Amino acid sequence: MNVAIVGAGLIGRKRARVLPKGVNLTTVCDVNLNKAQHFARDFKCKIETDWRKVVKDSKIDAVIISTTNKFLSPIAVEATLHGKHVLVEKPGAKNLNELNKIAKVFSGKSVLMFGYNHRYHPGIKMAKKIIDSKKYGQVLFMRAKYGHGGRLGYEKEWRFDKDLSGGGELLDQGTHLIDLVNYFCDEMTQVLGVTGNLFWKSKLEDSAFFILKNKKGTIAQLSATCVEWKNLFCFEVMLQTAKIQIDGLGGSYGREKLTLYKMKPAMGQPDVKEYIFEEKDNSWKLETQEFFTRIKKKIYSDRAIKDVRYVLSIVDKLYKKNSL
Repeated sequence: MNVAIVGAGLIGRKRARVLPKGVNLTTVCDVNLNKAQHFARDFKCKIETDWRKVVKDSKIDAVIISTTNKFLSPIAVEATLHGKHVLVEKPGAKNLNELNKIAKVFSGKSVLMFGYNHRYHPGIKMAKKIIDSKKYGQVLFMRAKYGHGGRLGYEKEWRFDKDLSGGGELLDQGTHLIDLVNYFCDEMTQVLGVTGNLFWKSKLEDSAFFILKNKKGTIAQLSATCVEWKNLFCFEVMLQTAKIQIDGLGGSYGREKLTLYKMKPAMGQPDVKEYIFEEKDNSWKLETQEFFTRIKKKIYSDRAIKDVRYVLSIVDKLYKKNSL
């Protein structure tokens, strides 16, 4: 199977490093020729600077799109129309309207996935297994904090350019949190939140604080910010008789750990058990493997579109209702 990667940046490299056996990386495409050359040298593939030629190439079976948000939808639309299997990086599109353009051309005759790799972290996978077992009852509420501190000149990078990104921190790290809420629980229908510029000089938000609620009364309290001077990931799930807490994502976010607090029959202090994940972050590898497994097994579901449409609809509502 031949694959092309459009976007020779950090995420494109992450995908290239974890391509499974039997997958041949033939082409890297980037408008930055110097970046493409370095990528091609490292991964021994040919260079293209025009993504339109890539999606029309009959020798390419699959396309991984790891560009800035502005180009995710246009490339995905054309790649899908030309019969390619497509993996689009998070958030999937600049906004809901752009995502709907992809959905409109999806025929169900190829694989279409979106890169929300956090679902594949060991702590998240274990939490999902515990929740789905119903051993500790239903989910009552969730609480999550996700943040980093940027770097010098961060406000001048593409993530703070609305034309290229479509939104600020809510669309960046916030979409991971919304996706995980959806992964753990029923879709949320009520939305309340604010975004704001607390530090970085930009027209786009550097912080977002929001609450989601579903028809069953389950609540999620979430925050995403790039004004978190020590990188942080913490996701808590309160069940009827237990609490799950996931801390860290590896690397600068700290060692990944899941703590399970089990309520005793008489309540009081719970029993505590920790699961520490020492291995390196394999989420990119596992997600990429699933993409190619779906291709091999011809799993052409539109479930991924529905999940991302839900995430971006929440983002859309929050931007419209924002009061700061």
